[in-house]
Amino acid sequence: MKHIIKIFSCFLLMILISSCAQEVEIDTGDFVPRIVIEGYIENDEYPWVNITNNQEFFKDINLDFTSEEGFATLLNLFVMDAEVTVTDGTTIDTLEFMIAPEILEGKYVWPPVKYQGSKIIGEVGKFYDMKVVHKEKVYTATTTITEPLIPDSVWVEYSLRNDKDCWIHVRIHDNPDEYNYYNCYSKRIGKDNYFTECLFCLWNDQFFNGLDFEATVYRGSSSTFAMDTVASNLADIGQYAVGDTVILKVLTMDNVSFRFWQSTKQSSYPHSNISGDALGVWCGYGVYYTEPIIIKEKP
Repeated sequence: MKHIIKIFSCFLLMILISSCAQEVEIDTGDFVPRIVIEGYIENDEYPWVNITNNQEFFKDINLDFTSEEGFATLLNLFVMDAEVTVTDGTTIDTLEFMIAPEILEGKYVWPPVKYQGSKIIGEVGKFYDMKVVHKEKVYTATTTITEPLIPDSVWVEYSLRNDKDCWIHVRIHDNPDEYNYYNCYSKRIGKDNYFTECLFCLWNDQFFNGLDFEATVYRGSSSTFAMDTVASNLADIGQYAVGDTVILKVLTMDNVSFRFWQSTKQSSYPHSNISGDALGVWCGYGVYYTEPIIIKEKP
């Protein structure tokens, strides 16, 4: 009888809540067209920049570029007639506009179009100026490549619930002589086509400056368009599995780049470091790739 009373009470509560529900209208404000610039330079890599037109919040975007509608999206979304240069103070690299041929075969590549450098290769400690000229407007930004972080140790911790699920742990020593900003991506060989941002790994050293610090690496969720060779279930997000071979991509960045990425997680209006009324970021990364981490059966 008590169980019946509880069930009836829950049912009655649901009716009362649903009867009080109101339709909510979201005011997204007036749409203001602006360009979005997303550019990167990493140590030992050429710079590249992707430029798009911002879109209305509820507008549908078809990324099947093999279709007529998707090809129209390609033409309208991506800016293909800009002049993009990057300089280290000595060399000027005029980035070449490129279209990834894979997209015309129906394969996922991001970005499908970009401006690619060929003269400057990123070096730790150097500063890089980016300049974009489009429709007589000029957009500029400066970034630097910070010293990469090499973890002191990396190991696997297994779930207490079963012997198949696990997480990756890293131990780092933070430099006490400077402010440091970190992020981490991971890629499962044979399962992921791209490195995916790990969960809760965007940090600064505010609370562990100069200390040894241990962090848990939780696997992030890849884009729904990424076409992983092995689909990810939502229940599996955050963990790795026995049999996975994982490479971690550990990133360091400057304060300005960190503030941008932090603001994307806290606000609908990110803190851009690009002058000239554009959205986006020009970001330098100090990158370290771990050796492949082979997750074996629990000892």
